[in-house]
Amino acid sequence: MIELRGIRKFEYRPCRVATGFEVDFAVGNETLRGLCHDVSDTGIRVKLDGAVEVGESGLLTLRHSTGLLRLSAQVAYIDNLHVGLVFTFETPRDRTTATEYMAAITNHTADSMIVRFP
Repeated sequence: MIELRGIRKFEYRPCRVATGFEVDFAVGNETLRGLCHDVSDTGIRVKLDGAVEVGESGLLTLRHSTGLLRLSAQVAYIDNLHVGLVFTFETPRDRTTATEYMAAITNHTADSMIVRFP
């Protein structure tokens, strides 16, 4: 049997929306600031101004122009300069709120990409 190196196992991932808004990630006694590069209703990919480790949990604050959202999150992976954070919903209401927030971001991003001619 041939061993294939560097091939990742297929995993379902929800659709991600490219973004560029600020986030804060409070881990322990430290609050890291960062920039969100893409987001889905289950997590985000960010570039933070400090180091974290896979498995660390904290409070994530999303600061998009459509509004502010605070959610618990956990570091899922670290890839080069980016960190993948998965939302850890504490209640069903948290999940619903996150889904509605991401829908607002998606609509806002789509609207801002429309070119309007006079």
